[in-house]
Amino acid sequence: MRVGLDGTPLIGELTGIGWYTYWLAAALAKQPGVDQVRLLPFSWHAAAAAVPPSPRIGLVRRPLPARPLWWCWRHTGLPPLDALLRADVFHGTNFVAPPSWRVPVVVTVHDLWFVRHPEDVSAAQRALAQALPSLLRRAGAVITVSEHSRGELLDWLPELEGRTTTVALAPRPRTAAAAVPAGLPDAGAPFLLMLGSVNARKNLPGALKALREVRRRTGSGRLVIAGHVDRTIDLDGRLRAHGLSSADVIGLGYVRDGEARWLLENARLLLSSSAHEGFGMPIVEAMAAGLPVVAVAGGAVPEVAGDAAVLVGSAAELGEAASRLLLDEEARAELARRGRIRARRFSWEATAAATLAVYATLG
Repeated sequence: MRVGLDGTPLIGELTGIGWYTYWLAAALAKQPGVDQVRLLPFSWHAAAAAVPPSPRIGLVRRPLPARPLWWCWRHTGLPPLDALLRADVFHGTNFVAPPSWRVPVVVTVHDLWFVRHPEDVSAAQRALAQALPSLLRRAGAVITVSEHSRGELLDWLPELEGRTTTVALAPRPRTAAAAVPAGLPDAGAPFLLMLGSVNARKNLPGALKALREVRRRTGSGRLVIAGHVDRTIDLDGRLRAHGLSSADVIGLGYVRDGEARWLLENARLLLSSSAHEGFGMPIVEAMAAGLPVVAVAGGAVPEVAGDAAVLVGSAAELGEAASRLLLDEEARAELARRGRIRARRFSWEATAAATLAVYATLG
């Protein structure tokens, strides 16, 4: 089988969907019956793209401007995918896929936050929400990354019931050697960790309130944010509003693989204040690293974390829960043990096998 994947998420610094595309491609290339995996980025510029090292994986360049291309696809259906890529199936890993005449198409839907909360997202995401129903209706199959996301999708578009399958993700392997992040002062001081990009959905005010409560109950504490903070969020202003400083909350921005590994190995716990998660990759990665997790039970988090994390009903409860855990070394050790066991349920081999099974239904 020749598998085509949308390679656009592999351009630039990889975040959640980029890493999903990367590790899915790598795992698919190892599956019996997969002869080729072709990554097709939709970009005018020949920007560097992360490609897993495998003789079965290749990058296909079609220098077409992305925005005009998507406009043409939406309004005319041209050019068809068939003219751009030779494949037996094409997988849109980031919500969308081009119109196709003959090549079967699969689309992954990660979450529907941008549909349910248009006030908290960009104009581009609101436009995607309007276009998504027609895009999904013409797909041969739809993949969701959790049962929660599947339920949300079918509540919105019940006609997709027979074509929607849940395929869980997995923690990404941390292959680089651990390295102290360059922007982290006093690396020996204890810290709580937020991992991943921060936008309105991640509820930064909830995390800052939790940090204040931790400091009140334990006498110390600082928070390290490993990921870009959305430019619409005034981090310095948020800190002032909560009586905190840049020494208390350290924004590292995007961190490399080795830096992320060091943070996961050295943090006291992972703090997740997110109001909604389609899967919760940082939680699974923390569990795999043996880092205790305290999280709001939003979206798919209970489904993914099970009994291997401390889950609270709202961000208002995070600080108290985190403080109790920080003061109880025995509980932290037990949670780390449970987390490692729980994380073993998720693997990229299983993700690829289940994804390939979805492809097979379109033959």
